[in-house]
Amino acid sequence: MRMARPLGFLIALLIFSRHLSAQELKCTIQLNSQKITGVDPSVFQTLQGAMTDFMNQRAWTQDVFAPEERIDCSLYIQLDGVENQDQYTGSITIQAARPAFNSTYNSPMLNFRDLDFVFTYSPNTPLDFNINQYQSNLTSVLAYYAYLIIGLDYESMAKGGGTKYFAMAEQIMNAVPQGGNESRGWKPFDNNPVSGNKNRYNIISFLQGAKFDGFKQVIYEYHRLGMDNFFDDPTVARAGILQSLRTLDKTFKDYPNNVLVILFLQAKGDELVSIFQGADAGEKTEAINILKRLDPANGTKYDKIIKG
Repeated sequence: MRMARPLGFLIALLIFSRHLSAQELKCTIQLNSQKITGVDPSVFQTLQGAMTDFMNQRAWTQDVFAPEERIDCSLYIQLDGVENQDQYTGSITIQAARPAFNSTYNSPMLNFRDLDFVFTYSPNTPLDFNINQYQSNLTSVLAYYAYLIIGLDYESMAKGGGTKYFAMAEQIMNAVPQGGNESRGWKPFDNNPVSGNKNRYNIISFLQGAKFDGFKQVIYEYHRLGMDNFFDDPTVARAGILQSLRTLDKTFKDYPNNVLVILFLQAKGDELVSIFQGADAGEKTEAINILKRLDPANGTKYDKIIKG
């Protein structure tokens, strides 16, 4: 993955010096098909390998990444049933992380479980993808999350850095045919009593909406002003992260119950507890108050800050 560097050097490296490898992702995929009966297990072994190749061997951007710069991520796919011939239903959990500069620590960027994963797959079918034309729901979902992961990573490095990749994810979404099982997760409301508005449509629509620019500011402040300073000055780093929480709090007040706040805290909740356990009393109190307001269901988690 990209190692710790001064910002000016990093930008120059991103623009001019990526010439060693074309792949951006280092993605691990685990496919759990234990609930599926009557299908040869080798089908799922082949599918897992094909998905791994799809994510890792494709060039998703025009930049070139050195092997150590590739973005660590993982997909855990749980298959729950077969609705039609070769059409599977289940969930997909997406995780991604970004290194803090001058350290070996990886800060979680994404930890999201998508409950509306429906796709059709026949044995040995190639996983074709064209961003300008819908090929299959399987490759559309995988490509969507590839661009979301890359977009969040780039946004954490530079303000607006992820805009192009969020737009690509939106383009994939807009190409998906509406109607039928495989459109689930691509619409504003899918009547899923568990996921509610936490779906692919709302994530990317909010990221693309100008009124949520404050959230993208949070991504930048948290990492560039916060995590990337921890090795050199933890006090400065905590101040930057606390500032990002204030920005997040304002976004929440302006647009309550939006999926981006949920997405952020699902990834960062445990990390934030660890960060502020070492803070002074005033910072602890402010951080706990903000986090409990944003994420009341996990209030007991944030109480651990005061015990640190």
